[in-house]
Amino acid sequence: MVSRFLTKLSLLIGMTLSLCLANTSQAAELVANVDRTQIGEYDTLLLTVKYSEQLLSDAPDFSPLEQHFQVGATSRKNSFQMINGQTSSWTIWTIGLTPRRIGNLVIPSLEFRGAKTKPIQIRVVKAADALKQQDKDVFFLTETDQNQAYVQGQIVYTEKLYFAVALDNGDISDVAVADAVVQQLGDTKQYRTSLNGRAYNVFERRYAIYPQTSGELIIPGPRYSGEISNGPWRAGRPIRVSHPPTKLTVLPRPASYQGDVWLPASELNISFQWSQSPADLRSGEPVTLTLQQTAKGLSGSQLPDIQLAEVDNVKYYPDQASHQDQSSAEGVIGIRSQKIAIVPTQAGEYRIPEIRIPWWNTQTQQQAFAVVPAQTLNVAMGATAAPSAVINPQAVTSVDASNSGAAENSAASAGYWPWLTLLSTLLWLTTLGFWWRFPRQVVTTASHANTTLGAPTELHTAKLADIKKACRNND
Repeated sequence: MVSRFLTKLSLLIGMTLSLCLANTSQAAELVANVDRTQIGEYDTLLLTVKYSEQLLSDAPDFSPLEQHFQVGATSRKNSFQMINGQTSSWTIWTIGLTPRRIGNLVIPSLEFRGAKTKPIQIRVVKAADALKQQDKDVFFLTETDQNQAYVQGQIVYTEKLYFAVALDNGDISDVAVADAVVQQLGDTKQYRTSLNGRAYNVFERRYAIYPQTSGELIIPGPRYSGEISNGPWRAGRPIRVSHPPTKLTVLPRPASYQGDVWLPASELNISFQWSQSPADLRSGEPVTLTLQQTAKGLSGSQLPDIQLAEVDNVKYYPDQASHQDQSSAEGVIGIRSQKIAIVPTQAGEYRIPEIRIPWWNTQTQQQAFAVVPAQTLNVAMGATAAPSAVINPQAVTSVDASNSGAAENSAASAGYWPWLTLLSTLLWLTTLGFWWRFPRQVVTTASHANTTLGAPTELHTAKLADIKKACRNND
């Protein structure tokens, strides 16, 4: 028992030392993140700084933050986890920051023990006039990024619930808009701000709204129902808060727009990438062209598939496109990726015309184009003598009419003969098994025939001889 315990103890110590050595062998990291990149002038921003080692004391120098922010309360905690035998540990600092001015501010790079964080851009906007006059305990504020939008274009809608008292059992109505598609942008955020010298907590929700018809769009005002807390032992005081609806004008698709697919966005780009250089190709060998569209203000499902112009001796085999959406404070960024296998069937130089995707710039209210320039393919002769015969399935089945019957017979004989041979072998083995048992049954049957029907036994003997002969001939 003692030796077994000492063995387990030594193994545990060895594993601990190896984990410690593994952790110390990797360079430490310092990572900074914020809960929001756009805030109001009175809001408090939460900055999280993580260092990839456990520390009992010491901390980064946070004084560079004071250039653009008032540094508030700072908390610290340690974190440790093990996943699939891999360990990671962190020391985490959380700092509250209040901006000193309106505009674009920068959280500078912080340095600690040779590791550095990346700078973070922060946009500070002016507080609404309605906020400066508020003195209620609980109230709503709603905002849209524009007063008018285009049909199927994006509207960023923000609603905030401010409360200076503790709330319990609360419920906020969902955002539902008639004749529009509503998509929430990220999770609900909670932070603190100061208004008229009074501290408030804030619940913030952001949505991307896509109107499907032109005309007037009405976004119903939010509603809150709950209780103002009176402590853990007393019933709360009921409270209901609402906000008026928001009305916007939705513009139709302009008559001057020339595209087949209506794409209203604040920005749309297209990038391309070849799996190998198009200047060094061979006939009959495929090359993959990857096209990726990125649009601000549109979802990936709204972006169109791309069709390449037909080129002689060049075949296209498009794969199914994939799309995804990324959410930010400014709205949705839609991404659509498409892979097209391109196979030149003959040697030579080929030119794939440029790709032009028309879209409507909602910032300038003008039509624009996302362009991929024309691409030139330089194709050398492939290794096969007739690469087109591999590309075109019909070439395989194109047979001279005079030889079509012979070809079919040859294919049939080549295709069925192995199966007939196997079947014959199985039947031969089965017959052989019956042959070992058959004589005893024949005598019994013949004897019975003599006594009942008077049939001669030579008949059965003759049949047995035929069976043996058929077996020898694989019949």
